[in-house]
Amino acid sequence: MLGYSALLASVAGFVNAVALLVLAFPVGNLTGVTTQLGMNTANPWLYEGHVLTAILFGFLTGTAAAGAILARTQVQTGRRHATVLVAEAVLLLLAAAGVEDVSVKAVIAASGIEQTVVQALLAAAALGLQNGLTSSFHGMAIRTTHFTGTVTDLGLMLGRSRSHGIDRWKAAVLVATLVLFLTGGVAGVLAGARLGGYALIVPAAICAAVAGVSVLHRRTPPTTTAPDPVPATAQDR
Repeated sequence: MLGYSALLASVAGFVNAVALLVLAFPVGNLTGVTTQLGMNTANPWLYEGHVLTAILFGFLTGTAAAGAILARTQVQTGRRHATVLVAEAVLLLLAAAGVEDVSVKAVIAASGIEQTVVQALLAAAALGLQNGLTSSFHGMAIRTTHFTGTVTDLGLMLGRSRSHGIDRWKAAVLVATLVLFLTGGVAGVLAGARLGGYALIVPAAICAAVAGVSVLHRRTPPTTTAPDPVPATAQDR
């Protein structure tokens, strides 16, 4: 779980950084988005409310899709998890194409929908899928796209440490996801500055690779050892 969640946190940091750089909107921080949406309701000249609404709707839709796919599973790897990750990869590729590919831009323009709305919707849905996936981990829900709850959990853990001690495993998971999200943000800015929207191909490839590993992990049979032979007794003889 530690490496899995930390790697996906780096993906989220990367995507959010590219979205801020290319689209000028975060697609994983719904607290900021809903605040801006409220401000825009009071003063429509402040923000592009239709883009913010697309981000909110996209993230919600992605999370709902992840919940539907994973509703009947209690494991943390396997085909259903791989399906969510592949869907995330596809959405990121579509978002990248919507930003950079001329033919895709033409299709979006012909539909009459603003290009930024489509790009933001796709990227937000991708991160909604991912956050729904990691929030469904059996035994410990992990948020990999935003960190208000993560920092809150760490703060509570530190505050209660004298009385209750520290759950080192949980602390390691929380710290790793936070650090890798920051690392992904740095990488996203560097890649986005050079590649533009095509930088989203990088996290898409990571999601596809993790999906493959997830399926292989579930197919690998557990190693078992043969029981020790029971010594014969006088009655057996």
